[in-house]
Amino acid sequence: MKLSSYFFLIAILIAVSLSYFYIALNNYANFIMLAVIVIFSSFSKQLVNLKHISVVLFIFTLIELSAVELALVMRKEGLEAHLANFSIFGVYFLLDLTALLLLKHRVRLSLRYMRFTNPDNWRSIYMTYADPILYGIFFAFVLVDLAAFGENLIRYMDLFFGVSEEASKPFWSWSWVYKNYEVLKSILLSCVITTLLATIFVERQRPDTPDEELESE
Repeated sequence: MKLSSYFFLIAILIAVSLSYFYIALNNYANFIMLAVIVIFSSFSKQLVNLKHISVVLFIFTLIELSAVELALVMRKEGLEAHLANFSIFGVYFLLDLTALLLLKHRVRLSLRYMRFTNPDNWRSIYMTYADPILYGIFFAFVLVDLAAFGENLIRYMDLFFGVSEEASKPFWSWSWVYKNYEVLKSILLSCVITTLLATIFVERQRPDTPDEELESE
């Protein structure tokens, strides 16, 4: 069986077993799992690409958790619900959009970083199976964030845009994305972790390229 076939098979198996349990866990579980992947990948020369990816995702998760906690504290101190949702969904959207753009150019950015920090090892940077898959997952993140952000604006259009109560009242019940946001987010997060775990397996099966062969290229 080809390496790519192993990758997708393992990804499917992990996703099926992980996604159900991941929905019941909070965002701190994602933070911990990313931290473990960062530490593990830091001890393997074969996982330098995965280390770059997981470090970026770990930092973004840390920023996201901090911003959401701040919004929740402000909510307890009297911030209105529609403004709290506006802040939270806005932060999610901006972070996921930035992550999407970084993943799109991940290989080029990793090469620049490697040439600056360890130029003799620049050949270790390449596009992994995780790169296009994570790009697709974060594109889905952006769509979900936009849907939640837009739904929040529509539900409270009388407060945001000064629309009359009669005109905005039919939209007060629009909460499908809001009610299912955590479930959608959990499924996508489980896909991220699944992709990273499957990539660890695949990358560790990749044979090392001898230095003589690299120098002859």
